[in-house]
Amino acid sequence: MARLDEKLLLNELRSLGLQVRPLNIEEVAAPEGLGEVGVIRLAARSRVIPMAFTYEHSGGVAINNAMSLILSHDKYFTYLKLKEARVPTPETYLVFGREAAKEVARRLGYPVIVKPTDGSWGRFVNLVKSAEDLESLILQKAAMDSHMHLYLVQEFINKPNRDIRVTVVGDRAVAAIYRITNGDWRTNTARGGKAEPVKIDPELEDVAVRASKAVGAYYSGVDVVESERGYLVLEVNGVPEFKNVQRVTGVNVAGEIARLVAEFVKK
Repeated sequence: MARLDEKLLLNELRSLGLQVRPLNIEEVAAPEGLGEVGVIRLAARSRVIPMAFTYEHSGGVAINNAMSLILSHDKYFTYLKLKEARVPTPETYLVFGREAAKEVARRLGYPVIVKPTDGSWGRFVNLVKSAEDLESLILQKAAMDSHMHLYLVQEFINKPNRDIRVTVVGDRAVAAIYRITNGDWRTNTARGGKAEPVKIDPELEDVAVRASKAVGAYYSGVDVVESERGYLVLEVNGVPEFKNVQRVTGVNVAGEIARLVAEFVKK
C-alpha cells in the first residue's frame, strides 16, 4: 500500500499529464517492463539500489540515480563526499574495532556520537559520555550482526534542542522545518520531535544544495544543525519523506518533485 508521500507524488505527476504506473516491488520481476523513468520510493537499501541500477541498465532514468543512492545510504560515503565538496560537517571517523574507537573518542573528547553507517529514524545512534560507556557499547556491538561491527565515531555538536530538515529539489532548497526535541537528544520527528517551519536564509540554502549535489542527488532531504561554526550537514537522505515538511510549511513539495521528474521525461 502506498504511503502518503507516494500518494501525494502520484497525484502531482498525474496533474502534469504524465502517464504514471505505480509498481509494487513485491510484484516486480526485474529487469523487464519497468518503463523509462522510475521514481523509486523504497526506503530499504537492499531494494532501492538494485531497482535504480535496473532502470539505468536498460537505458532509463532512476530518480534518484543509483550512485547517489549508494552514497546517501551510507553515512561514511556521504561524509567523504561532503568533505570532498568542502561542505561543513562534523568530524567523523570510520572504525572497525575497540582500540580505534577509543583512540578517536579520546582525540575528539567526550561526549561523542556512535552510529552505524546505514540506518534511519535515529536507530542505533548513541550518545556516549565516557570511556566506560564506550567500552560497554563496543562489546554490545560485537555481539550483534556483522554489519554492526563497523561504525562511525563522530564529534558531538553542542546545538540547540533542534535540527533542520531541508528539502532540496534540483538547484533549490524548496522547504525546511525545525525538528525540535521533546526531551530525547535526537530530533527525528519519527521519535516524537515537534516540527516548525524554517525561513531559509542564503547560507542554509547554499549548504543544503551543495550537500545534495555532493552525493549526486536530484532531490534529497538534508539534515543540518546549527553550531558555533555555522551550519553543519549531518546526513543526506536520497529517499526523503516529505509529507511532514509539506504539512508544516505549506509548500507543495510533491509538486516540486513532480516538475523535476517531468523535466527528465521531456528529455
